[in-house]
Amino acid sequence: MDPQILSEYFKKCFLAVDALWFMMLEKTDSFDKALEIDGRVWEILPKIQARKIKELLKLETASEEDLISALKFKLDAEDFVSELSRKDSQIHITIKKCPWLTLLKNSNREHLAERISDVICSIEYGVFAKEFMEHMDFKVISRQCSGDEVCSFVLEKCLT
Repeated sequence: MDPQILSEYFKKCFLAVDALWFMMLEKTDSFDKALEIDGRVWEILPKIQARKIKELLKLETASEEDLISALKFKLDAEDFVSELSRKDSQIHITIKKCPWLTLLKNSNREHLAERISDVICSIEYGVFAKEFMEHMDFKVISRQCSGDEVCSFVLEKCLT
């Protein structure tokens, strides 16, 4: 079987299961409860992703270069349109197109995007980065979900 077809199939399944469990919990309990549980999931999932990407790319050091390579892999694999750059002790992530925001728009749930982003985006990238370098600060600079043109995040080494 064509690897591209398999990749697209599993990507669609991942997006569907994420959306379905969220909507089912929202229906049986509330949006707030679903978002709370989703936040807990995203405290763990980026760790799993980072470890698997380290294995796939054979990354053995805890360097900024490895972190950038892993972030690029993750964002590309998840169909983000993004740019990564390094300036001094900072890694800048710019997202021009977010598949999650597109999914929310396509399902007429865009009005929930900012609340979801408040929880998920503020957790996901910091958790991912800490699998490479324990002392990293994560800052949200801008978000498309808040009406900005792009999402802009900064990872920076802590001094401790």
